[in-house]
Amino acid sequence: MSTQETVREPDLSAFLASRPTASSVDFVVDSIKELLLGKKVLPGDRLPPETELCRLLSVSRGSVREAMKILSALGIVEVRRGDGTYISTGSGEVMFDPLLFSMIVSQPEFAELKELRVILEKNVVRLAVLHAADDDLAALCECVEKTRALKDKEEKNYDELLALDLEFHAILGRAGKNRPLETIYRFVMQYFRPYIAQSLTKHSNFSHESCDVHRKILEAVERRDVATAEKAVEESLEVWESLVFKP
Repeated sequence: MSTQETVREPDLSAFLASRPTASSVDFVVDSIKELLLGKKVLPGDRLPPETELCRLLSVSRGSVREAMKILSALGIVEVRRGDGTYISTGSGEVMFDPLLFSMIVSQPEFAELKELRVILEKNVVRLAVLHAADDDLAALCECVEKTRALKDKEEKNYDELLALDLEFHAILGRAGKNRPLETIYRFVMQYFRPYIAQSLTKHSNFSHESCDVHRKILEAVERRDVATAEKAVEESLEVWESLVFKP
C-alpha cells in the first residue's frame, strides 16, 4: 500500500460494547461480523489496535488474538505484520468455509442437492442472458473451446477437465453481475466438485456431453434467449444425474 493512500479507520466506540457471553472469543468474532453486517466497517478498513479492542469489548488480549485467527481463517480479516488488522477486500478461497462444513454434516439427499442447483443455475443463466458483456461471452467461449480440445485428446487429463468445468460455471456466475448470487453459486459448485470429478473419471463420455451442454448454454446466452438457456441447464443436470447413478 502506498504511504500516500488514506486508510479508513472508523470510530467504533459507539458500536462496540461489552456484554455477557459464554465465550469471549465467540463474542469478539460475532461483534466484528455485526459491524460488517451493519456496514459500520467496510472492506479495506483498519480495525482498532488490539489494546483498543480489548478495552471496547472488555475482553483479554488472548481472546482478541484468538478471534482474529478465526476471522483470518474465514477470510474476513487480513493481519498485516507491523501495520495492523484490516477487513479483507477480496472474496477468494479461504482455509475452510463453515457453511460448506454445515452443509456436509447435514447430509442432504441428492434430490435436494439437484433442486438447489436447478434453482440457482436457472437464475444464474437468466441474469447472464440479461447482463453478460462481450468479455464474459469471450471467456465462456474460450473455456468451451479449451474443454473441446482437451476432451478430444486420447490421453485425458481429468484434473484439467474438472478445472475447466468449474471455470465455466464461475464465469457464468460473474456474467450475471450479481455478486451475492455469484458467491452462493460458486460455493454450491464447490460442493458439487466431487460429483463432477466422479462423473469425469468413471464415464468417458461425460466430458463430451458436458462440453455439448455448456456450448448450448453459451449459445443461448449469446442469443439472449432465457427459455433456451434454462432448458440447456435442465438438460445439463439430467445428463449429470444419470451419470452419477450409472454404475
